[in-house]
Amino acid sequence: MISGRRSGDLANRIANEIKTRRRVDAGLEPAFQGPVVLPNQPTLEQKRQRELEGGIVLVGRHTLKEFMSGLKRGWTESMERVDQEDMLAQELASDGRFDEPEEPVVDHEHVDGEPMPTRSRLLPSKNAALFSPLQTHSSSQSKPSQSTSNLPAHLDTAPSIIPALPTLLLVPFTNHIGFKQVPHMLWGFFNERHKVRAGSEVAYSLIRNHRRPFAAPNTTDIASEVQSTRHGGDLYFDLPAESYYNGAYTPSETEKARKSYYDALPAKLATARALSRGTRAPTKEEDTHPPPTEVELRAERLKKEMRWRGDQAGWEIVKPGQPVQWDERFTDALQVFDETTEDVG
Repeated sequence: MISGRRSGDLANRIANEIKTRRRVDAGLEPAFQGPVVLPNQPTLEQKRQRELEGGIVLVGRHTLKEFMSGLKRGWTESMERVDQEDMLAQELASDGRFDEPEEPVVDHEHVDGEPMPTRSRLLPSKNAALFSPLQTHSSSQSKPSQSTSNLPAHLDTAPSIIPALPTLLLVPFTNHIGFKQVPHMLWGFFNERHKVRAGSEVAYSLIRNHRRPFAAPNTTDIASEVQSTRHGGDLYFDLPAESYYNGAYTPSETEKARKSYYDALPAKLATARALSRGTRAPTKEEDTHPPPTEVELRAERLKKEMRWRGDQAGWEIVKPGQPVQWDERFTDALQVFDETTEDVG
């Protein structure tokens, strides 16, 4: 059982797993092997055949959206491994949030009758080295380098044909969240039979092991008949559940949290620098509970931005009205467990 803690986690995991499979098939890296190799250990082909004999259970429309999004990204994007945290750290390092405040500039050349040192007097000679904490700090935060793919162009291309994928079992599910949905929670508590029946129906189709092509737009034959009965095919699976997603998350929550954090950041940063440089003594409260250092503030900011951006990207996948991702290459690769008409009665 695979479950993500936040929206978008499942899509990222599926996309990364597919990219790893493509790298293995292209010979760019070896297949995964456990620490102990057993004599009867199945080969890679046997493992994949075993996966095709089984299936994948998707619980709820939001899971279908994330699964299809990860599926499309995995078979479309580059196979190059990218450290998202490192890329974000480089981006944040150049946005000026942690830059030192500029020193005030004095226009006149003399103060109290003494000549002010000019720029020519401050600059070292050509062979001298100038070491400054500020200079070192700014040089380490240069603009993020542009990452280029090191993979051969003929290998790092999206395949025109996608191999057969495990059959999908679509299970309807609605998670009621929020105070406004308490009546739905109470109704569901006293009407569990509807959930039991829905679960029994999908379990029966799994036991019968009847499979049909994934009903998608512009499909024909059997899929077109399923589309007419399901009002749009499997891409519209459990569509009414989307009306209950509005209270789960809103982008304004992230923007509010981000604004509150950055409003308080300058004061925290000033305190951290003052204590580290000894320009002032710590208070009794700071002695008891030391404030975060500048390094800790940078790490905290990176962690928060990773979560905020992940939440926003995940919401763009599952939000109401957002269609399920689809690629024409999935037409011959996907199947769905479904009951046959003669079994129902």
